[in-house]
Amino acid sequence: MYDFLLQLFFYFIMKKVVLLSLSVFLLNSAYLFAQNNELWYDKPASVWTEALPIGNGFMGAMVFGNPDTEHLQLNEGTLYTGDPNGTFKNINIRKSFNVVTDLLNDKKYQEAQAIIAKEWLGRNHQLYQPMGDLWIDFEHKNNSVLDYKRNLNLSNATASTSYKIGKTTFKRTYFASYPDHVIVIKLQAVGVDKINCTLRFTTPHHSSNHFEAKGNTLRMQGKVAGFGLRRSFEQVEKLGDQHKYPELYDKLGKRKPEIENMLYDAKANGLGMSFESVIKAYNYGGSVVSDKDKIIVKNANELVLILSSATSFNGFDKSPAYEGKDPRKLVEKYFKAIQGKSFNVLYDNHLADFKKLYDRVELKLAAESTQSILPTDKRIELFYNKNDPSFPALYFNYGRYLMIAGSRIGGQPLNLQGIWNDQMTPPWNGAYTININAQMNYWPAEITNLSECQEPFFQAIKEMAINGQETARNMYGNEGWVAHHNTDIWRHTEPIDNCNCSFWPMAAGWLTSHFWEKYLYNGDKRFLKEEVFPLLKGAVQFYQGWLVKNENGYLVTPVGHSPEQNFLYNQNIQGTFSAGPTMDMAIIRESMSRYVESCKILGIDEPLLLVVKQNLRLLLPYQIGKYGQLQEWQEDFEDADIQHRHFSHLYAFHPSNQINQFTPELISAVKKVMERRGDLATGWSMGWKVNIWARLQDGDHALKLLTNLFKLVRSHTTNMEGGGTYPNLFDAHPPFQIDGNFGATAGIAEMLIQSHAGEIYLLPALPKEWHTGNVKGLKVRGGFEIDMAWKNGKLIKAIIYSKNGGNCRIRTNEKLTIKDLQYKIAKGENPNQLFTFVKVESPIIKDPSKLLEIKERGSFVIDFLTKKGKRYEIL
Repeated sequence: MYDFLLQLFFYFIMKKVVLLSLSVFLLNSAYLFAQNNELWYDKPASVWTEALPIGNGFMGAMVFGNPDTEHLQLNEGTLYTGDPNGTFKNINIRKSFNVVTDLLNDKKYQEAQAIIAKEWLGRNHQLYQPMGDLWIDFEHKNNSVLDYKRNLNLSNATASTSYKIGKTTFKRTYFASYPDHVIVIKLQAVGVDKINCTLRFTTPHHSSNHFEAKGNTLRMQGKVAGFGLRRSFEQVEKLGDQHKYPELYDKLGKRKPEIENMLYDAKANGLGMSFESVIKAYNYGGSVVSDKDKIIVKNANELVLILSSATSFNGFDKSPAYEGKDPRKLVEKYFKAIQGKSFNVLYDNHLADFKKLYDRVELKLAAESTQSILPTDKRIELFYNKNDPSFPALYFNYGRYLMIAGSRIGGQPLNLQGIWNDQMTPPWNGAYTININAQMNYWPAEITNLSECQEPFFQAIKEMAINGQETARNMYGNEGWVAHHNTDIWRHTEPIDNCNCSFWPMAAGWLTSHFWEKYLYNGDKRFLKEEVFPLLKGAVQFYQGWLVKNENGYLVTPVGHSPEQNFLYNQNIQGTFSAGPTMDMAIIRESMSRYVESCKILGIDEPLLLVVKQNLRLLLPYQIGKYGQLQEWQEDFEDADIQHRHFSHLYAFHPSNQINQFTPELISAVKKVMERRGDLATGWSMGWKVNIWARLQDGDHALKLLTNLFKLVRSHTTNMEGGGTYPNLFDAHPPFQIDGNFGATAGIAEMLIQSHAGEIYLLPALPKEWHTGNVKGLKVRGGFEIDMAWKNGKLIKAIIYSKNGGNCRIRTNEKLTIKDLQYKIAKGENPNQLFTFVKVESPIIKDPSKLLEIKERGSFVIDFLTKKGKRYEIL
């Protein structure tokens, strides 16, 4: 503690802060609380992962805040390379299916893998693209900058930069409005000097760009590549995949003349998505004039800049080049809709829309400390010292902010980078990896009361199901729909290339589970009938056609992969594919069980139902292996990497609800897996681990994983280990991968409240360091919202709001009472159907002596009947 206080003393001395003022400053509790709704820094961003993100669900911008040259790096959520037809569909596994399964049954895993890699994979998917950059070059009379600060206020989704030069204070305010489809920037000069600056656009899409300035309007037009390839040509040729890329290779597999990784316009047969970005400048005092491709501002007291963008994207199944929308007309429509609206009106519209979502939830953890007032990057760097226990509340609030900013109705779902990307070839194409990462992005949506923000994800899943029906039929000869390891804006559902992990036909069930969870949280039977059931039935139909019987008569998947781990066999040979890996069986068991439950709720009786009921009883049970661990594969293989970043076989525990307090042996097996995996991982994996340890009801261990995640990372190289957090709070895989932000946000919520196992458990995994706090507005299954306060580690009060009515089952660690209401001790199953969970049979246990002792925590479980729209107080 002494070392920290010394650091703090010297920090403020260097910043010329008077100690007396500091003392008064620290007494202002309102200011201290604001620290967990604000990111702030005392210097400009020098690299992208220091810049601050704003977004409106359609457009994203990264704000750098340099006094001399402001830089906003711009994105538009639909801007991808490629075209709906730009994929490789000529995959038919039936030709070699029997050969592959015979090899797997003979334990010739490498030989089977070679055939799958050669014949069962497709080609690389397309790339999410940066749109361009806005630059504002300032003319300051001198370069002596004082009192610099830039910040992002999460509670009003507004960024700002301020500094003083001479006797003038310059301030910049930035926000992105969802209702008005614009980004707004206000520049102010308070003092003797004025605003003198030049506005200009740039874009990395050099071959197609066009810039034009007229009056107060600056326009940027461009077109992204009609074909993009992340692989090198040498990789493609080594894989023997030339026939999958007719854009690059002739029929003999030879490179075409002058080929490139990015093919624009004529080189791509005219394909490619067009975009347009327009900024209008409104000055107060001084002048605004255009000069070819720039706007020049002279001697303004205040300048308001309004930016809007659009692309020619017209849906996942239409060519943006030949069937696309006109981006110019779209931008003109957006500007026409805001004509005559002042900055204040635009800001009020933005604020009302944003706060309607953001203000639903409020979280305070422990108490803000003197460390809490430091710049955000310093808070990250020092978090390990345990002097800033409230910092996870800032991270939690930031996660909710990112979801509101990046995923709104009418836009695209959050990809690996959310909506923010500055690279032409972003990590993993900046697309959607659907063996966990895209799903993890939406783990916080329901529990943190942002249900509407899932709608772009739901729309994408419905679009994938359309393409997935064709893939299931052509590739497998199966009914239903299938999706594999990756997709992009064109919703392709075939396996991609290069990685054995790409052949993984299990995504449909996991994707559909998000629909089911929304139903459990909200109880809308029409949504269940019209949205959930068709997708769920389609996933089950595919699995029905995919399952086979093993030698013991259990149903298993014939060819499976546990993302993205390998196993060892025959003296340390690595294998990838085998029959019936645990994650396959968990997803299928979940999907089939929920299909049966849906039929029961909706009164549906169809021939498929009887078959599914029969097959559910024949699925391979969960198995506990030689170490007491939940087996990852049907056979008790050794892990190729014991500490691998994926632990996909724990799907049944989280995010599913099959393993819970009613399956203690399996709880023990899950904990053994986590002990063997260890506490280090990539950034997103640590976010996942927070959720696992929360469900294991070990809050201190979950906080340990958060501490590992809050390790300051400044390197931008791709690495499969050593993850952490960038200065702007983006998750560092590294590189940047936003699912870590959302995974940890959900994990913090799971530490405070859980409802997956037939009850609402209040404070199931509260760390000792969060001994005092309160939260409002968290959602749980059953249509309930919860406010809570706790002190000295014990719940002191909770408010339960019932949206739907029905039975409410509450578990607490201390005996509490309900004000003015009778309750009873809970027994048996919860009669509220929205609390159902997937039930599993007893596991197959190799060595019972290896099971860990799982001590059941003493707790108090009650039932009480609620009425729709009523609030209930627990004391």
